[in-house]
Amino acid sequence: MNHQRPTPPVIAPLIQKFGKLLSKLGLDVKRLYELTYWRWRYFREKELSHSWYQDLFTAIPELDKSLYAGKKVVDIGCGPRGSLEWLDDANIRIGVDPLLTDYLKLGVEKHSSNYVASRAENLPFKSSSIDIVTSFNSLDHVDDLVLTLEEIERVLVSGGYFVLLVEVHPKATLSEPITIPWGLTSILSNGFLIVKEKHFEESESRPGSSAAARAGVEFDHNDPKERSGTLMTVLQRR
Repeated sequence: MNHQRPTPPVIAPLIQKFGKLLSKLGLDVKRLYELTYWRWRYFREKELSHSWYQDLFTAIPELDKSLYAGKKVVDIGCGPRGSLEWLDDANIRIGVDPLLTDYLKLGVEKHSSNYVASRAENLPFKSSSIDIVTSFNSLDHVDDLVLTLEEIERVLVSGGYFVLLVEVHPKATLSEPITIPWGLTSILSNGFLIVKEKHFEESESRPGSSAAARAGVEFDHNDPKERSGTLMTVLQRR
């Protein structure tokens, strides 16, 4: 599973067309899209499950659970499921999401984790105060990629980790306005060491970044076909 299941390809163009019309009318289409999705999932599931998140944070990036133990962990773009509920031995666990106040109606208040309503471009943490920052299927949802990456680097302690799983789309969308470059780690090389990096193919039978990572099919950069892929990387703050 993933934070969000991808929109069916038949419906996606219709949503984009309708969204552009609403955007011209002054509506915050990205916020509307996100809330509509999560409200629909909540209606379907009755209670948003978070039982599979430990696998997402450990097995997929090939990290032992002990890496997170006793650490201050921040998950950017956490959503309302409870992405850090599995991490009961952390020093502190904080989910960050600009729509947090809206998520209170979706069961977030029942969680044991801490939450902060904030944009990733302006994290409310002191410099060099966080041990691990994670971002799973969320970095392409921010408004300013450069500012977000600068903030992640700022709040991490020296030796701290940035764990990232994100789809690399050829074109931006209303809900995912950022097109992540395959060379993202080289952009971060001045402030981070690359611990591991993998590029995965996606397909209709493996929609979403976590499904692509689980399938483990290496992205063929020699294939000129325009398509989405998935970037998984673990970086360590210098």
